[in-house]
Amino acid sequence: MFESGLKRTLHTLTTAVLAASMLMAGTTQSSAEDIKISFVVKDMTNPYYWRMGEGAKQAAADLGVELSWVSAEFNGDIEGQIAVVEGELVKQPDALVLVPMNAKALIPKIREANRLGIPVVTADTRAEEGLADVVTFVGLDERLSYKGMAEFVVEHLGGSGKVAILEGFRGSSTAEERLVGMHEVLDAAPGIEVVASISADWDREKGLKATEDILQAHPDVDAILASNDEMALGAVQAVNSAGKKGEVIVVGDDAIPAALEALKSGDMLATIDGNTDKVGYQAVKTAYEFVTKGMQPDAWVVVPSNIMLKDDVTDEYLKARGIQ
Repeated sequence: MFESGLKRTLHTLTTAVLAASMLMAGTTQSSAEDIKISFVVKDMTNPYYWRMGEGAKQAAADLGVELSWVSAEFNGDIEGQIAVVEGELVKQPDALVLVPMNAKALIPKIREANRLGIPVVTADTRAEEGLADVVTFVGLDERLSYKGMAEFVVEHLGGSGKVAILEGFRGSSTAEERLVGMHEVLDAAPGIEVVASISADWDREKGLKATEDILQAHPDVDAILASNDEMALGAVQAVNSAGKKGEVIVVGDDAIPAALEALKSGDMLATIDGNTDKVGYQAVKTAYEFVTKGMQPDAWVVVPSNIMLKDDVTDEYLKARGIQ
């Protein structure tokens, strides 16, 4: 049902007043010496978020910010993340950076932050747009990024073959955008057949089990496209156990250390480096500049990504990442 003109006008006015109040609050904070920023991610177990944390902590050190780096107990614990955000809002931080597990589930907490005058920056994963007010989104173009990976896979297969997809959490903007990018390419390739698309919830063990099921049902599958490296590593284990290394290619996303090892060993063909350390750094920097200087960023602060192959895992790259 469409909103009436009056409702739309009132919503616009409310949003404008809220944005103005946040901006005024940020301007008055410009002389403060101890800015406090809460950064809430999905979990601490995935190296993907360790890397994001390194970037966030570096930004906090560079800017003299007091950073609270927290998460739920595990990825998928939506109620746990809601509780973590509640706890951070009680502390009245100057800004909240949030990587929401679900596009809609965290909206009430973002609205609560809005009411408290605490500006919110979303990073890596979007919240449902239009349902609450955020300063900006910091992250890569997930759709375009995995579209590039799908194009790479199709080209590697010579335009013909059977592929299977391991999806992330359904309802997560990251998972949905990566999936859209894949299908834009795979569905348009006449020689490619998508034989399975299974949600393995970003998890290695679930990726293993899903791939075992795929190999059982489709022993002639040519490629597994995993939406993240953890699921890809589970797929690698299943492929190797089935004696199909070299027959079934596996690609992932995130460039975590274990995936880089798998690239070097030939277990994985490719992954995507989403530069999550830069996402963490830029999210903290953007929140800080909004609070202290009233700097309004673009609606989307885009962080670039790139496909990585075996030859890209150089000593120089590993050293720059701090990986032994």
